[in-house]
Amino acid sequence: MKAILLPLLAVGLAPAAWAQGSHAATEAALYRAANTPAAARQQRAELSLHAGEFLSNGTYQVGYLRLLGGRRVLVPGLRYHIGQRVVQAQDSLEADSTHYWPLAALRGFDLGTEDDVPPAGAPAVRRYRTRLVQESHQSPRPEAVEVLTATDAGPLLLGWLTQVASGGPMLVAGPGATGTEPLRPLELSEAAVLRLCGSRANDVQAFAASHHLRYDQPAEVAQLLDHYNRLAVAKF
Repeated sequence: MKAILLPLLAVGLAPAAWAQGSHAATEAALYRAANTPAAARQQRAELSLHAGEFLSNGTYQVGYLRLLGGRRVLVPGLRYHIGQRVVQAQDSLEADSTHYWPLAALRGFDLGTEDDVPPAGAPAVRRYRTRLVQESHQSPRPEAVEVLTATDAGPLLLGWLTQVASGGPMLVAGPGATGTEPLRPLELSEAAVLRLCGSRANDVQAFAASHHLRYDQPAEVAQLLDHYNRLAVAKF
């Protein structure tokens, strides 16, 4: 690693580009490790043993990989295994070939494209982002969270976490920007949502009343947090 970093320093790499290069190197190392012949064989075996833990019943869907280095890559088909925390992506040149992307190697992934025509009321693209999640007294762990708020970069994020154990999704919320602060389960109540909004709770409460939004409906809570995010960004 030192042999790579020193030449970059010599040409005066900007901090943002430096961070992007570091992410890309991590992404590449994790990808290579997951796709060695031995690792790929073991991964196939694990997935076959737990086939019921795929998102969307294991159906491949066209979508995008969101790489750590910042790129968005369109793939003909991908599916996510919840238990193994791995995305299996079809090769764009060889239809029968797939590659494995550990969740730790991704910012996230999207199911669908902007060109899709979704069912009424459904988004064209379902956005999953890698975020730390903490339940109860467990240690925080990276998970693929389906984002419900308009932005996945904060200040607040609301999303669904699909659980293997219960089989049902759990609503989680917290800081939208990636970092060390995890998302936590959110109770669908006025008190819990307004507590999340802190000093802007009164503004959010007034917005909910004027737009007849309910605190027990996830889609409407997402609208409340979108309003909070607009207020928070405008104050900066």
